[in-house]
Amino acid sequence: VVVGAGMSGLAAARRLADAGMGVTVLEARDRLGGRTWTNTSLGVPIDLGGAWIHGTENNPLTELADRAGARGVQTDFDGAAIFQDGRELGPQVLQATVKRWQRITSELVQLSENAGEDESVAAGLARIADMTDPLIQWAVSSEIVAEYAADPDQLSLRWFGNEAAFGGGDVILPGGYQQLIQHLARDLTIRLGTEVGKVVYSDSGVRLQTSEGPVDADRVIVTIPLGVLKAGTIAFDPPLPDQKQAAIERLGFGLLDKVVLKFDQPFWPAADVIGLVGSDQPVSMLINGETFTGEPLLVGLRGGHVARGREALTDQDSVAQVVAALNAPTPTGSLVTRWAEDPHARGSYSFIAAGSSPEDMNVLAEPVGERLLFAGEATIPEFFATVHGAYLSGVREAERILG
Repeated sequence: VVVGAGMSGLAAARRLADAGMGVTVLEARDRLGGRTWTNTSLGVPIDLGGAWIHGTENNPLTELADRAGARGVQTDFDGAAIFQDGRELGPQVLQATVKRWQRITSELVQLSENAGEDESVAAGLARIADMTDPLIQWAVSSEIVAEYAADPDQLSLRWFGNEAAFGGGDVILPGGYQQLIQHLARDLTIRLGTEVGKVVYSDSGVRLQTSEGPVDADRVIVTIPLGVLKAGTIAFDPPLPDQKQAAIERLGFGLLDKVVLKFDQPFWPAADVIGLVGSDQPVSMLINGETFTGEPLLVGLRGGHVARGREALTDQDSVAQVVAALNAPTPTGSLVTRWAEDPHARGSYSFIAAGSSPEDMNVLAEPVGERLLFAGEATIPEFFATVHGAYLSGVREAERILG
């Protein structure tokens, strides 16, 4: 049995099924995909969770997308237009800010080499950057908070930028991640709307207590998000080892939400990314959806405490804040995500918090005995917080079972 029909769960189930094993996937939601969620209510596919293939060279998702017939469009994150108080700042301001930010990140990486385990990225920034400068604040919110889904005071300075990355650009899928999810899920036995409440495991097998009755298995791969593990909504009998539970508690689980706006016609510059400079912007950046949908769409991103504080807003108020910040006309359609409020996610993706380390992710990945295995983006320190990390972790656990 695989618990969770997100990318890691489906990758594990696909590999096992292709090897001839009998696999059942249990999914609490009424849809596939987990934290990848392609929504078509605005007339075009929009990914409300994971959206990009980060780095196309040697990335297993590039090959998977090819097999699924999913086309990609590259996003130029350097091709930005930035606005402050409703006025576009010139390209010279952007270029100067980018140069300053490159110097700051280089110094941050140097500071990380001798940082203490509990030291945060915020502490490092305070030593090398003018955090009262609105342009630097914007760089932090777009380059750190939107990247890691966490604020600098939450992130470990010791392990900042320690993760690996594939070469090549960042590619978004005009048809959405649903194409890859559906390709992996073909012919698999998947039970939607089946919440797992307890996993009882022993040397002789596993019994899962679910909302649809008990399910017995030889082995179980648990692929639920770290946020759900933190919440303890699934009980384990016997309880998870202390070392694993401690890793779950130390690691961070961040939040990145989206506000999607559709308009009658575009009113913004022909840039892939639009940045909003200021201390309390409702989103730090907007992706120009016209580049991958052909429609006048903007996809606003907000992370960390800015996102968490605004999940209590109504959709109407969330949209109104972004419209006001852009001095935009009334949108014809909108979508607002609340991943922290989602009981089956409890946030967006993992990060290495101050006081934790990549070793905590390795501990989270370790099986408990022969029967209980774990996968998911939070179990792969090289590629945490990515869809390809989730995929690779699922394949890893399938290969562990196949021996």
